[in-house]
Amino acid sequence: MEKILSLIVLVIAFFGGLSAEEVVVRLPTQTELLPLYLSNVVGEDTEFDQQYLAKLQEVLRYDLENNGITQLVANTSEKEKLAAKSYSDPKSSFSAWRSANVRYVVVPRVYANHLTIRLIGLNNEMVKELSEIGLSGDLDEDRRRIHRAADAIHAELFGTPGIASTRILFTKRTPGRGGEMVSEVWEADYDGAGVRQITHDGGYIVTPTYVPPAPGMASRQFLYVTYRWGQPKLMYASLKDGEGQRFSFLKGNQLLPAVSKQRDQVAFISDVTGNPDLFIQPFSPDNGPIGKPRQIFAAPGAVQGSPTFSPNGTEIAFVSNKAGAAQVYTMTIPAGAAKAKDLRPVLISTRARNGTAPSWSPDGAKIAFTALTDGVRQIWMYDHTSGQEYQLTTGPGNKENPSWAPDSLHLVYNTSDPGAAELYMIDVRRLKPVKINLGQGEKRFPSWEPRA
Repeated sequence: MEKILSLIVLVIAFFGGLSAEEVVVRLPTQTELLPLYLSNVVGEDTEFDQQYLAKLQEVLRYDLENNGITQLVANTSEKEKLAAKSYSDPKSSFSAWRSANVRYVVVPRVYANHLTIRLIGLNNEMVKELSEIGLSGDLDEDRRRIHRAADAIHAELFGTPGIASTRILFTKRTPGRGGEMVSEVWEADYDGAGVRQITHDGGYIVTPTYVPPAPGMASRQFLYVTYRWGQPKLMYASLKDGEGQRFSFLKGNQLLPAVSKQRDQVAFISDVTGNPDLFIQPFSPDNGPIGKPRQIFAAPGAVQGSPTFSPNGTEIAFVSNKAGAAQVYTMTIPAGAAKAKDLRPVLISTRARNGTAPSWSPDGAKIAFTALTDGVRQIWMYDHTSGQEYQLTTGPGNKENPSWAPDSLHLVYNTSDPGAAELYMIDVRRLKPVKINLGQGEKRFPSWEPRA
């Protein structure tokens, strides 16, 4: 196990060098959150008791509180009376809501076994009622329906999809039957509910990543690295049953797979040439790898790691210690067999040193990564528009392996305290970490489900 962890650290984490100076800078993404009032879920002529309605309320509250745009206003008896009035006669309440400094109002009601939601936008005096949502009485199923309703609210109010119905892949490390540590791939809703184990490898798995979905579809496959045969090897598997097959039969170690949004390329690290270098493999979700992989970057005596594609699939960010300490670079993906002297990687982690684990945001505007900051690994972000780096997390405890949500506002990452690795979500507007409760075991290497 120590050899396994040493190899992971070699390619993923700290290579050595200077620490970043901690400077608090206001992010260009930080804006004032918009006040939203969510009234209590009230039932009429329904079989569901108040306790169950309160659980539905809790799910919806979590989604609206953590969407990165709105901030919930505290519930009061006066505002509940106003919400009841708003449901029957919305326009008569506009003035009162404005006086209470509320920008949006969400009023949920349950009739029989259906949930209806009335939306009010005070800026443009918008009144909208969502389509009825059927309730089953099974909290796991109804939770997913509430998540979809929260995304529908987000789309109505802000014109973009929310993230409440997305899921997250991660590994969970637990003691095996013989006392050895086992690491398997799990998946959960973004709030930590609906947890399920996907792989049953029985060995040690790291760095799972979704294969992006086809238009109008959800992700169906993922890639990961297994140590089943001693050396790390790439695997390609179905999310349905976790059954995997070898992705590549290259000799040596293969690590850190990344899939392009176009679903036609997989980048990974391999030491088949004697050094951990960056490779690209043509790929089809239906047929798997196509042809042979090609090496696209190498540097004498240097270790490469953690590739991530730009959204248009023409560039790649990665880690290299070619200049001494590990740093994050971007590079246009060369066509064919490019000569090393013609490659021009651009250094982006100039202030935050020891940068590792980059993740390119779906909107193409940002790259998140980790960097050693005053002796602690923190999450940083490079902003392409300003060309600046910004520190996102602070405080004790190492934070690693950031992965962007589809909205390019949220990140998930793992802490790495020995024996207590956990997943956290953070949005770049308010920078308040939220722990994702996933039960026992050490949770690492999160991958946020992409959208087409």
